[in-house]
Amino acid sequence: MNIREYVSADLDGVIAVFRSNIPKYFGKEEEPGLREFLIGAVKDYYVIEVEGKVVGAGGTALNSDDTVSLCWGMVHNDHLGTGLGKALTDYRIAKSREIFGEKPLVIVTSQHTEGFYQKYGFVTVEHTLNGFAPGIDIHKMRLD
Repeated sequence: MNIREYVSADLDGVIAVFRSNIPKYFGKEEEPGLREFLIGAVKDYYVIEVEGKVVGAGGTALNSDDTVSLCWGMVHNDHLGTGLGKALTDYRIAKSREIFGEKPLVIVTSQHTEGFYQKYGFVTVEHTLNGFAPGIDIHKMRLD
């Protein structure tokens, strides 16, 4: 396993990871937003490679309210439960501390991964039923 900075050549690999998680973790209608994010001025976004293939991705971003988002985090469906999600989350938290200091962390995730982030101490501060897509709720979470 190798975690490194995202480069534009990773676009198709990240999109493949995203698509592997439809419909449980992402709605297909979210793909244009991901593409726009990846084609834009991507900063502080990382990929996980296994045997030279992109199998996960995620980043961090400073928000206007002085919090730091863990954004667009995902692991290929074939690799769920292998520890890659934990490795990626640990890496992103460490990077956010290195880059932004001890600012509160936030994440917008679904009911399917809420429990995963609760293990890190994140607390749900807002819930929107079907907020991402039908059957995929929004859980806004925060770690102070």
